[in-house]
Amino acid sequence: MTNTVGQAFWELLKAGLWERAPIIETKLTGEQWAEVMEQAKRQTLLGVLFDGMLRLPLELQPEEEIRMKWFWRVNKIEQANRKLNRVLVEFTDKLQEQGISSLMLKGQSYAVLYPQPLHRQCGDIDLFIGMRNYERVCNLVREWGISGIENDESPIHLQCFWQGVTIELHRKVSNIPRTSRHYPLLNWCESELEDSEAYFTPHLENTRIHIPSPSFNVVYVFFHLYQHFLITGVGLRQLCDWACLLHTYKEEYDIHSLEQHLGKLGLLHPWRVFGTLLVEYLGLPQEDFPLYLPDEKKAEKVMSLIERDGNFGETRGMKKPKSGSYTWRKIKRFVFNSSRYPSVIRLFPRDTIYGYVSFVTDRGKLFLDHFRKQ
Repeated sequence: MTNTVGQAFWELLKAGLWERAPIIETKLTGEQWAEVMEQAKRQTLLGVLFDGMLRLPLELQPEEEIRMKWFWRVNKIEQANRKLNRVLVEFTDKLQEQGISSLMLKGQSYAVLYPQPLHRQCGDIDLFIGMRNYERVCNLVREWGISGIENDESPIHLQCFWQGVTIELHRKVSNIPRTSRHYPLLNWCESELEDSEAYFTPHLENTRIHIPSPSFNVVYVFFHLYQHFLITGVGLRQLCDWACLLHTYKEEYDIHSLEQHLGKLGLLHPWRVFGTLLVEYLGLPQEDFPLYLPDEKKAEKVMSLIERDGNFGETRGMKKPKSGSYTWRKIKRFVFNSSRYPSVIRLFPRDTIYGYVSFVTDRGKLFLDHFRKQ
């Protein structure tokens, strides 16, 4: 991005996130607006930047043709969110009818924290089932005819498809490579399934959905985006989710307990690096970020990778390939992901090495399991 386009992008993003007027003094050309929109698309933030653009004086907004094109794209995002919210409610109701509890992870539970919940670009539905009921739920979705294919089961979840929506049913929240880090998070999430009293109501729906407590969520959302950053790349939308969560629940978790959890998971250093991004780039008030200790130099390098790779590496072609044989798709994705490690290992060497070993091991197991089933 050019300096003008880059400045406009960040101003519109902060305006959309925090409902404030963007500081843009020069009217952008049509080509520059197209570049802003393309970057927003790469980072899955078209809706948030659209909200920021509407806060500009009319004379600084893009021409009507560009505004209408942008409007229709955001309209599709709204429709997708309405559909996802409806499916989420219907599916969790089906589980409740069988006496099965679940926790909504990420996704729509973060959307309600945005000024315009329907403008957060949605993905799939992640539900934590836990180890005890996992096999029973897998059998149920197969009975319901929505379990997808056998290759859609990974070491941590079963992926199924219902009414055009992808649903991931998690027995574990993650497959952390080191045992010392693995069990604290797994045990914590299992206890959240039983003990959390937190709920949210999807936008335009009337049903409450069970979610983890704010104390767990502020750690988990960072853990999840950090693991993606190390392996495939992560987009700005995930950072925006984290910023909105920290801002909304800043009074609802204990700082000392948070520091202990981050220490057990080995996340304190990257927490502070990525926290620098939230404050310096996204405009999160410094007092809203716990344990803030800026590392501008490393944060700048992290941001350059995020801008280069796009959402989950899609800009560099690292998104899961959809064409070709099973073997070719797995090889292609493996090569894409492996090509990223030289850049990341300079920033977080130990976590990158462990993450890569886990990535290779997991993919190898899935690859072998596939051929055993043939």
